[in-house]
Amino acid sequence: MKNLLIAILLGSTLTLPALAAQPAASANASAEAAVSWSQGEVRKVDLAGQKITLRHGPIQSVGMPPMTMVFGVREAALLQGISVGDKVRFQVEQQGSQFIVTELQAAE
Repeated sequence: MKNLLIAILLGSTLTLPALAAQPAASANASAEAAVSWSQGEVRKVDLAGQKITLRHGPIQSVGMPPMTMVFGVREAALLQGISVGDKVRFQVEQQGSQFIVTELQAAE
């Protein structure tokens, strides 16, 4: 708001929408950074069982160290186009004693 008052006093062409967009962009960047993506390599895909075996690095969101393990997958559709040997990035949630992959993408 202070910037808007200064802009008005100085006769600047700075507009309210331009000022309003700055915090939104910052909030989007913060939300993106808050999402915890982990890296891994696909060792096995079980489409029928909705499971994937990943050799992965640390998974910060659930406090898991690097290892190879089988994960359930929230939706079988996440496994479409994924093959053994693919490098992936993924998100995991703990549901009871199980760890479920909720997001899965080919690594860039």
